[in-house]
Amino acid sequence: MGAWEPVARDPMLAGEFRTRKEKEEEEEEEEEEIGKRKRITIKALKKIIGEQQLYNNPSLNDKLHLHYGGFDKIEGLDEWTGLKALWLEGNGFTNIQGLDKLTNLRCIYLQQNCIQHISGLECCPHLASLNLCNNLIHTIEGLSHLHKLSTLQIANNHLTFADDLVHLLEVPSITVLDLQNNHLEDAETLDVLAAMPMLAVAQMQGNPFLPKVTQYRRNTISRCRALSYLDDRPVFEEERLAVDAWVIGGLPAEREERRRQRQEKDTKHRANLEFMMSISKRKPVEVTSEDEEAERQSQHAEFKKRQEALIAEEKITEKQMYDRALGAVERKRAELLRRKKEKAREEARAEAAARGVEYVEEEEVETPAPPPPPAEEPAVAAEGAGSGSLFADQSAQNIVDALETELPPLAKLAAGDTPPPPPPPLPPPPSSFVSAEKWAGPMDGKVFKRGVHGTGYYEDAASGSPAAATKPPPPPPGAKPPPPPVDDLDELD
Repeated sequence: MGAWEPVARDPMLAGEFRTRKEKEEEEEEEEEEIGKRKRITIKALKKIIGEQQLYNNPSLNDKLHLHYGGFDKIEGLDEWTGLKALWLEGNGFTNIQGLDKLTNLRCIYLQQNCIQHISGLECCPHLASLNLCNNLIHTIEGLSHLHKLSTLQIANNHLTFADDLVHLLEVPSITVLDLQNNHLEDAETLDVLAAMPMLAVAQMQGNPFLPKVTQYRRNTISRCRALSYLDDRPVFEEERLAVDAWVIGGLPAEREERRRQRQEKDTKHRANLEFMMSISKRKPVEVTSEDEEAERQSQHAEFKKRQEALIAEEKITEKQMYDRALGAVERKRAELLRRKKEKAREEARAEAAARGVEYVEEEEVETPAPPPPPAEEPAVAAEGAGSGSLFADQSAQNIVDALETELPPLAKLAAGDTPPPPPPPLPPPPSSFVSAEKWAGPMDGKVFKRGVHGTGYYEDAASGSPAAATKPPPPPPGAKPPPPPVDDLDELD
């Protein structure tokens, strides 16, 4: 080959070569920095901007994460004037500094560092939340300029005496205070908490003074009037009322207050239930003033009385049931007698027409109605189910319906009623009568039928038998015909 000639390179390979070179340079820088102090430099911040996808102009960003970076000093943040939230936990900071230009900060997280004193926050007047947990702080200080501070978390530090907390009284805006797992031994710590006017949430678990305070929860709730959450559970209004009663009268007063609360809750629940039932039965009831509510209650009571009166009127008594049943039986008997008279009248009219004589109807004599039963009889007849009454174990309506549709014997209507008189004895059957038990087929001169003496063979009047020859002569004109023989008495049974 001739002289050396330059070879054209692929731009993609060149870019890959540069990327590899940058990576190698970064690895070399990291190896050189091992064992040296890490600082928040401009180069480190530019790298963080790329990793967290922030604006290249630092003043446009409102949040910045610098946690667990191994930094030992807060610096290089003068251009980040727009920050509102700053995460600095998990580093090696020994003090708070470098925040002079961050006047818009609202939240700063400094937990898990090596901070021993609270300072350097005077330039953050809008700070609302400060987290200093897991540090080496021995006393609370440097917060009097934070007039908007509402949340202070300072758990797992080295606070020991009540004097270490007195500075909290210079920050009356604090509502959430976390003092868990410190070394507080003085029972006077409650005096500091009671003097904080807006304290709503207090976390005090893990401090040695808690067992020294008798009735710790009750005393804390009674003294911190704005408290709504203490340690592991909230403080409801019912508990506060019970604690106030305990302060005045001890445990008996607290028990009485809790009983009153339960009774009041049951009353409200019952009222709500009645209100919902009234909505389902009637048109919606409007909740009005006390006078209108009292008027509504009176109307409801009057309506209930009317309903009870109507229900009482609808209920049939034993006496009414007996009178109604007796009336139904009398009406049925009268109807049967009327039908029997009509039938007898028709038969007499037909017989008179067959004889060629004029039928003269007899005048009916009105018989007086039987006297009503004495007042004691229905009561006796309507005894309870255990006395064997006809009405035992039956409803009044069922008994009356059965009596109106079906005619039972009068003797069964009520126990103790006078039975009807027995019918007159029948004459002995004639010698020509043959009972049905001696059935022998058709017989000459006899008719097989059901008559006065029962079912059997009777003399046939139309066959010219001797019995027919002794037939009585017809009555003279104008005389009343004899009553027809009764062939069927089932209608009166």
